[in-house]
Amino acid sequence: MKIKFEHLEVFMTLDKNQCQVVNARKQIANLIYSQGAGLGLAGQALAVKMWNGNDDTEYTDDEIRIIKELVERTTAPCFIDAVNAAISNAVSADEGNK
Repeated sequence: MKIKFEHLEVFMTLDKNQCQVVNARKQIANLIYSQGAGLGLAGQALAVKMWNGNDDTEYTDDEIRIIKELVERTTAPCFIDAVNAAISNAVSADEGNK
C-alpha cells in the first residue's frame, strides 16, 4: 500500500485551524532507526526503505503496523492523528482500486 508521508498535514490545534505540512517520511525513518528497539533487522530494513523511498513506495501490512505502533509510542497526538489519517486515506484509495 502506498502512503503519502511526504506531504503530511499535521494540525497544531484541536480546532484544526493551524496546520503544518511536513515531509514525515524521513522523520519516521529516523524514529524507527533510533527508537525501534526490538525490531531488529526488520526495523533497520524498514528505516532504510522509508529513507530512500518516496510517495510511491509500497508498504506491507506488517510495515504499516510497525509504523503505527512506533509513532503512537513516541510522538505527539497531533502527529499520531496525521499518520493515522494518511494510513486511512491509503486504505480507502486501495479499496477504491479493487
